[in-house]
Amino acid sequence: MAKTPVLHVPLITPLAPDGSLDAGSLARLARQVLDDGAAGVVLFGTLGEAQSFSAAERKAGLDALLSGGVAPERIMVGIGAAALTDVTDLSHHAAAAGCLRQLLLPPFLFKGVSEEGLFRFIAAVIEGANDAGLRLTLYDIPGLVGVPIAQPVIFRLIDRFGPVIAGLKDSVPDWAHVEASLNSFPDLDIFVGNEIFLPQALALGGAGAISGLGNLATAEMAALLRPGLAEDDPDFDAMCALYHRISRHPVVPAVKALTARARNDAALAHVRPPLVGFDLDAAPDILEAAEAFLSRPLRQPG
Repeated sequence: MAKTPVLHVPLITPLAPDGSLDAGSLARLARQVLDDGAAGVVLFGTLGEAQSFSAAERKAGLDALLSGGVAPERIMVGIGAAALTDVTDLSHHAAAAGCLRQLLLPPFLFKGVSEEGLFRFIAAVIEGANDAGLRLTLYDIPGLVGVPIAQPVIFRLIDRFGPVIAGLKDSVPDWAHVEASLNSFPDLDIFVGNEIFLPQALALGGAGAISGLGNLATAEMAALLRPGLAEDDPDFDAMCALYHRISRHPVVPAVKALTARARNDAALAHVRPPLVGFDLDAAPDILEAAEAFLSRPLRQPG
């Protein structure tokens, strides 16, 4: 059965002036993007600066979303961490709260990790969770973490754990790689992490996008997930122009600054070291592209 593509927004993480997690703002942002058309949110992914927060802070962030009225089934929890014990701790906490959809990075400290080592790491996470209802989305972003998730590893995981391996976020900036993921794993939910591949991915049955641009342009990104989206679609062209201009700069600070401006909340622009805040006034090219995308009349999917 063909999948209906959906938008999941990997939330930026709001910070208080002292650099601490602003749990109230995080919950408010989650509600806003869901109200604006996202099917779900991803908590503590790359844009959420996950590795800059302790396990305790990340648990508090999830608790804030749940107590703030966000339904657990609409949250995909990022559980990636360098230490296996931290990963399993975050997984248990999320599952106990009813959040069984979880996003898992490969182990990222040691480079040159073998396929066997990667398989054993992911298998240990699943076996440690000991929950048949767990639904993992594997997060393949080797350009950032230096550890690719090779197809043989995914096939082994599916063979051993079945439906626990539910999806793949393919953030490799190469269409041939994304195409191979879509063709090789038709039963998985394959999400693009690079929005510029949306038309091709949707045509091959992709599950949609886990899109950082959804933080500032939720409705606009959701509207792109429509049948027959063409590569020369003017709305898609406007999104690509913004994507490419952001990509010339530090992405997380730039997206946070754009979201702060779009949502009229300066606090959303704060980042935690080692990242440095982004001055949008010094990047008129990004502002121009953001305005062009956000000002387009919305066309609804379907």
